[in-house]
Order: sequence, then C-alpha cells, then structure tokens
Amino acid sequence: MQARAYYWTVLLAAVGAAGWSIGRLPAQVHGWEAFAVLTALAATAQLYIVESGRNQSYRTAIAFIVAGAIVLRPGFLAGLVLLHYLPGWIKYRKKWLVQSFNIGNTTLAVLAAGAAFHALSGANVAGEPAGRYALAGLAAVATFVAINHVLLARMIELTSDRSMRATGLFSFESLSTDLGLGALGIGVAAFWSVNGWLIFFVLGPLLIIHRALYVPQLREAAQADVKTGLMNAKEFEHTVDMEVARAERMQTPFSILMVDLDHLREINNAHGHLAGDVVIRGIAEVFREELRRYDVPARFGGDEFCILLPETPPGEAARIAERIRSAIADRVFIAEGTSDPLRVTVSIGLATSPEDATTRQELVHQADLAAYRAKAEGGNRSVSAT
Repeated sequence: MQARAYYWTVLLAAVGAAGWSIGRLPAQVHGWEAFAVLTALAATAQLYIVESGRNQSYRTAIAFIVAGAIVLRPGFLAGLVLLHYLPGWIKYRKKWLVQSFNIGNTTLAVLAAGAAFHALSGANVAGEPAGRYALAGLAAVATFVAINHVLLARMIELTSDRSMRATGLFSFESLSTDLGLGALGIGVAAFWSVNGWLIFFVLGPLLIIHRALYVPQLREAAQADVKTGLMNAKEFEHTVDMEVARAERMQTPFSILMVDLDHLREINNAHGHLAGDVVIRGIAEVFREELRRYDVPARFGGDEFCILLPETPPGEAARIAERIRSAIADRVFIAEGTSDPLRVTVSIGLATSPEDATTRQELVHQADLAAYRAKAEGGNRSVSAT
C-alpha cells in the first residue's frame, strides 16, 4: 500500500512538473535539432545497460540526459526522458509499473538538474566564463544523481524490505560511476554549444567507459550462481583455498558456515518450484544484509549455502550464525500465486580453522556434519563442529 502511494506520488509529481515546463515553452521555440540528437544518442545508449551482480545497473545514457538539462529548455526534457526509454522498454520488456516509475523518477531528476544549472549560470551557455559554467554543471550533475538515487532507493526499500542504505545505490562505486557519467554530460553540452558535430567525439570515451563497466559484469557472471547472484561452488572453493593459505601465513583463524534450508521440498510440493526460488533468492538477500562486507556467501546448489568468515574465531562465528538464523526465521517471503506469505528456517553448521580442521575439504565436511546434526535436532538452530 505504501509502495503504491509512493509510486503515484512520484508519477503525478513528474506529470505535473513536465506539464508546467511544457506550458512555459514559447510559441516559436528553437532547439529541436539538439533535442533530436541528444534523444537519439540517449535512446541508443539505453539499449546497452550494464547490469552489475549487486542488482544495480549503469546507464551511459546519463551523459546525454545531463547534457539535455544544460542545453535544452525545460519543456523538452520530459520528452527526451520518455522517448529515450522506449527502445530499452521494448528490448528488456520490463513491467510497465517499473518503467513508468523510472520515467517519472528521471523526469523529476533532470528537471531539477536543469533548474540547478540555470540558477547558477546565465541564459547564454556558450558565452559563460569557464569557472561559472563548470560550477553550474557540477551542481546539475550532483542534483540529478542525488534525486535519482534517493527516489529509487526509497522505492526499493518499500518493495523489498531492504533499507535505503542496503540497496547499494549510495555505495562509492554506484555514486562515483553515475557522477562520472554525468560529468561527461557537461562536456557533451559544452561541445554542442561550440559546434554540434563535436559531440560525436564523446562517443569514443563513452564506449571505453561502457567496456570498462561491462568487463566486471562478465567476470561476475562466470563466478556467480545464476539464481541468487551469490558466488558459485567452484569459485567458492578457490576462495577458501586462498584463505587457507593466508591464514597459515598470518596465523589467524577463519570459519565456515554451512547453511541448509529446512523443508524446501515441502514448499516446492505445496506451492511450486517458483515459490521455492523466491525463498532461495530471499535467503541470499538476507546474507547480503546481515554479513560483513568481507564475508563470502556462496550457493552450493539446491537448498545448501556455504559462507566463508575470514579472520573469525568460533565465538564470533557462532554469533554471526545465530544472527543469520534469526533473520531468516523472521523474514516473510511473498511468492506470486500463494495466498499466504511463506516462512522458512535454516539449520547452520559451523567449523573453524585450525580448531576443527586445517584444509578446505575437511572444514567444509565438518561444517556439513554440524549442519546435519542441527537438522536432526529439529532444525532452526546452529551447531558447532566442536
């Protein structure tokens, strides 16, 4: 209910702001050429979104949207946003609720960015002093990124039970990437103001940026479990082997958690495998929220997960295991086609090096045996190998 109210608030605010800006256009308006070129470039860039392994995406179209906020009249901006989304909408087939919210969010952000720029800059962009132009441009970029991220993070918070901070939208990686792309838009606008043909020289750096963003996506895809986005079993084994060597060299402990989902078969039989998939993905989200940034969760397949806790002695590992167990037991999972929300529990086994074992194979085996004992004792508990 809250999410729906928020959706309509953002959408109606965007429609109102767009209508007001369009109504202020003069009878004979110039700038159609810039509008057409920037819209075409933004629409093309939107076809090549880079998805990260942390449920985030990076759009090089931001450069052309920010440029539009600087060189176009406000009445053009809503049209630019709407039209640049259409090819990607057709290609990716996102739900209309999601895409319409994105359109409303981006419309509000770009109109605010344009207002911020023109509040600090004069009407004649080409004749502006360099310092004043740069300051106004940076204000536009910061305004666009701030509004876009805050509005989106709030929607994710309302629809996924994740805090705004946990969305990752305010991480250094996310903010710096979008701010950098927006800053490139200042250059696009400057080139256009001097000579429109010059903006095509920006395409080279944008292609390099896109490639730089895309390479980590390929690496993450090779390392990740398809269903959850967590590390896959093969890559996890390699990571644990490196931790074994590091722990021996530094004489530090580390722990392994084996997390076994209780009664997944009953959920699949009662509600279908799609409901089971919702639960599995939801548990992966709990790991992302509850673990430390340097902990490494992985999916071993089926209903089994494994977590590497670097430099973690038994007592601290036991507290982390209990925190995860409790968070999963308290979590409500919503699956399409089910009349009631789903609740699940997990059994967790814990093993620590060097107390329980010193090799990767034996540590995982000891943690697995402990998880089996936890399940045999009724589930929804954590048990140490010792």
